[in-house]
Amino acid sequence: MTGVLGSSVNFTWAFQGGNVDRVEWGTKQDGSVNIKDVLVSIDKFQPIPIIHNPPYTGRVSGNWNGSSPGQVTFALHSVQKADERFYVCKLSLESIAAQPVYDTVQLLVVGK
Repeated sequence: MTGVLGSSVNFTWAFQGGNVDRVEWGTKQDGSVNIKDVLVSIDKFQPIPIIHNPPYTGRVSGNWNGSSPGQVTFALHSVQKADERFYVCKLSLESIAAQPVYDTVQLLVVGK
């Protein structure tokens, strides 16, 4: 996906099946689908997003209504060239035995 320097971009994932109890969004770890730095975490039972990473404080947000199937949207505001990287959405399921589900997206930043 492409973001314009200084603008905002939305990262949206729709999902079906399973009982998702937490969604997390963050920067991608090199050589893995795991999250390196969690930017936003939203729990099904605490729908208030938790922002984890100081360089992104005030520039990220997340919205999920706790439904499964459902949709989650994370936003990155005041896009900077340094934001050009891969991001990961992690869906954690209620079942302890279930493996989390990951999806990645690359953000490319262009000038105005």
